[in-house]
Amino acid sequence: MKEIELLANNATQKDGAMYETLEIVNEMYERKITFLPIDLYKSNAVKFKMEDDGIRPPLNSIPGFGTIAAQGVEEARKQGEFMSIDDLRIRAKLGNSAIEMLKNAGCLDGMSQSNQMSLFG
Repeated sequence: MKEIELLANNATQKDGAMYETLEIVNEMYERKITFLPIDLYKSNAVKFKMEDDGIRPPLNSIPGFGTIAAQGVEEARKQGEFMSIDDLRIRAKLGNSAIEMLKNAGCLDGMSQSNQMSLFG
């Protein structure tokens, strides 16, 4: 937040929106509300979700991961569990950068790259 404050009039509109979000997050921490990790199967595309253990952020809260991509994941998972990252990419119609953002957010941990089994590995 201090970085955005230091930008003052040079802050972009995106910085301003981020500042407002950070204020809300700080308020939630002060109220002892726990944030759950973003989850490929449990997170809503665009809305925060209250659960027994805390609040789960939506998929589109991943920096750079847009609403269209988040809605694509939400729609694709209705067809069942993703067999691999490639399956997710195809069913949710995601590009390489969107897949990379999900990886960086920890959403694809433990998921294999493809459905094919290695005969020599």
